[in-house]
Amino acid sequence: MKHINKILLLAVSVLCFVSVNGQELNKDVKVVREYNPIISDAYKINEMPVDEVDQASFNPDFSYDILSKAMSSGLAVEPISAARLTPERKTILDKSYVKGGLGNYVTLFGELNYNVLRSEEYAVGLNLGHITSAGDVELEDDTKVDAPFHDTWASLYFRRFWKDYTLSIDADFLHNIYHYYGYQNLEETDSYYGLTYPLEPFLGEDLMADERQRLSSFDLSVGLNNKVLDDSGTPFDAEFEFGTFGNVTGVQENHFGLNGTVRSYMNDMFVDVVGGFDYYGTSIPDSISPLYQFVDRSMTVVNLSPALGFQFEGANVKIGLDIFAQLGGEDDDFNVSPHLEADLEIAEGIVTAFAGVKGDYYINNYEKIQRENRFVSADVNVNNSFHGIHLFGGLRGNFSSQTSFTARLDYSTFENEHFFINRSYADVSPLSAVSGQIYQSNIFDVEYDDGSLLSISGELKYEPSSSFNMLLKGKYNGWNMDRLAQAWHKPEMELGVSANYEFADDLWFNLSMYSIGKRYAWDVLGEEEKELKGVIDLNMGLNYYMSSKWTLFANVNNLLIGKYYQYNGYPLQGLNLRAGVGYSF
Repeated sequence: MKHINKILLLAVSVLCFVSVNGQELNKDVKVVREYNPIISDAYKINEMPVDEVDQASFNPDFSYDILSKAMSSGLAVEPISAARLTPERKTILDKSYVKGGLGNYVTLFGELNYNVLRSEEYAVGLNLGHITSAGDVELEDDTKVDAPFHDTWASLYFRRFWKDYTLSIDADFLHNIYHYYGYQNLEETDSYYGLTYPLEPFLGEDLMADERQRLSSFDLSVGLNNKVLDDSGTPFDAEFEFGTFGNVTGVQENHFGLNGTVRSYMNDMFVDVVGGFDYYGTSIPDSISPLYQFVDRSMTVVNLSPALGFQFEGANVKIGLDIFAQLGGEDDDFNVSPHLEADLEIAEGIVTAFAGVKGDYYINNYEKIQRENRFVSADVNVNNSFHGIHLFGGLRGNFSSQTSFTARLDYSTFENEHFFINRSYADVSPLSAVSGQIYQSNIFDVEYDDGSLLSISGELKYEPSSSFNMLLKGKYNGWNMDRLAQAWHKPEMELGVSANYEFADDLWFNLSMYSIGKRYAWDVLGEEEKELKGVIDLNMGLNYYMSSKWTLFANVNNLLIGKYYQYNGYPLQGLNLRAGVGYSF
């Protein structure tokens, strides 16, 4: 009953808190996805690299980060593609766009975009960028530490269009350098015992991670799909993926996979088959360090989701199974869950209801966990998690041509979900009858638990004219844990609003507010729950299009100077200023 009042309040808000699109507001990363026939030409432009620093659009994506870097806050509301809030740009199209600027915390950034202009046969895009920051932050014991980071990325987008088929190639390179700057109270010359291993003492300097960490990855995907708009053909989509990832500790992970979807029509019925496999192999360095206990890991995950669908006037139903098998890893695993989806058009072109049940399988490979929490220990291999029963339902539609919405409720039961806690040590051996003092490290381990998650989410988009648009988002997460006292580092409430307004010719103003509720971490020092206070992040920006070639932009983030902890012991930067110039050619 502890969530009832919050659910009732949020449910009322959600009915107004909404946006149009058939996509689900769920940030789940699934091995299996529903096949949805599309016209490749219709989305090729949206997949071009776009500049983000000087866009007048400010869409809160519920990945809170004062530094404008990726930061996962758990299950969050997905951006809906149809609700993009982008200002009108110049009608003159140039192939290339370059921008650069600087900000406080000794921040420098630059980016280059290159696109092949309109073509009936090809679509090509290239995006290169770098940002570096060398500022310091204040820890909870009031000491100031350096918290630099350097992010470099490169992306290549290619599409080849034929009459009946589309070939897609995407290549991405990502290179990140940062420091383990979080709070810890280990002393280099003191001796400590691990709480589980090892059983002999080690000096504090041997239990501290090297200050500098580096993550590097390269990913390549090649896909082929056909264009089928009705039941006259058999639509399919196939994709091959290859990736390699490594870090400064010497761990190397390689991945390749093949996944696809196919649909066959039979009058008002259709058969969907979604399936494929993904392989992950991790090689480790030779190490005798007491800090890391590396273990080789390789696993293959096979997925298969057959389904039978029925099409009626104003309604669709799909019935099937979601099947997942893990071979290798810590243990072999096999999971099956029902898959049922239905939608009903209540008022044509205005309101559609949808509901269903499915299974979600999350592959927690090495790179994914390192990206999710940069400060996780380099020797952690996280088990895959399974949300066996995922119930969902909601409404989507349009109040008018200017206003659209989505309201959604999700309930899932999960197994083996992971949560981050600080690694800890003691000054007395675990085998001793005497209790010792506990000490906190600034790297993280994981704990697992089963339980359930209730989520209520909604979006509302309002765009009365080409010079003004607004987007509201909200989400409530009710975690019910079997063993843990709290869902560590997971927020209960998330709210966001963004608006863009052209108050003078070629001068756009944007304002956004993002609020994340309090979260909890396990305080290893006090051996109790520790509250991480909620934060309200208020952001403001200006874009001035001087001409078809030149653009000036400035952004101010975290105007309220809130002190936000991404993870326990790791505060992010405060008031953040950035300004720069862009040029099209």
